[in-house]
Amino acid sequence: MRDILTKARETIAESDALLIGASNGLSIAEGYNIFADNEMFRQQFGDFRSAYGIRSVLEGCFHRYSDAAAGKAFLKRLVQLWVRNYRPTRVMTDLLGLVGRKEYFVVTSNGDTHLELSGFAPERVFEIEGTFELWLAGAPIADRSAELAEFVERYGNSRLVMLDLGIGSRNQLIKAPMMRLCTRLPRASYITLNLPHEISICGSIVDRSLALPGDIAVTLDNLLHA
Repeated sequence: MRDILTKARETIAESDALLIGASNGLSIAEGYNIFADNEMFRQQFGDFRSAYGIRSVLEGCFHRYSDAAAGKAFLKRLVQLWVRNYRPTRVMTDLLGLVGRKEYFVVTSNGDTHLELSGFAPERVFEIEGTFELWLAGAPIADRSAELAEFVERYGNSRLVMLDLGIGSRNQLIKAPMMRLCTRLPRASYITLNLPHEISICGSIVDRSLALPGDIAVTLDNLLHA
C-alpha cells in the first residue's frame, strides 16, 4: 500500500491539472451520511423521523409530505445544520492541500456545498444534481457543463489526473463518464479512493490507474502528510 501511495502522490505532483469526481463517499468520510439512520440523523431530525417515518436525510429530502410546509421545513433545517453551520473538516482541508496550486475542476453529486465552503472556487465546482440550498429555493441547477468541457479541452492533451473520491462502483453519473474520458485521453491517469468493495476500474485504463482502498479520510491524510 505504501508503494501505491507513493506512486499516487508522485502522479498528482507531476500532473498539469486535476479533474476531481466526488460523490457520497467523500461526504461520509467527513461524517455526513445522507443514507444513514445514525445518531446524527436522529439528533438532528428525530422529530421528522417520528412524525413521518423517514430514516435518512435522503428520505427526508424526497419524502411525499402531506403538508408542503413540512417538506420545506426539513430542507430549511438541513441547510442550516449541514451548510450554514458547517465548518471545514480535516478531510476537506487535506483535499484542498493536495490540490495545492494546480488547476482543477470538480464534478460532484453532493449537494452540501462543503467544497466551496472549504475554499474551492465556486466557478470550478459543478454540482450536477443541484445543492440543498437550490432545492430549498426551488431554483434550477447551476449548469457548469460548458466550463467542464472547456477544462477538458484545455488539459485533455496534458498530464491530467482524474481523482475519483468516494464514487460508487456502479455509478453512471460521474464515474463511468470519467473512465470513458480517461480512455480517450492517452496521457491521463486515474486515481480512485474508496472503500474496498466500491473500488472499480475499467480494463481499458487499468494500466494508467491506481486504487487506494480504505477510509478516504485516512488516505487523504497519508497522501498529504505521510
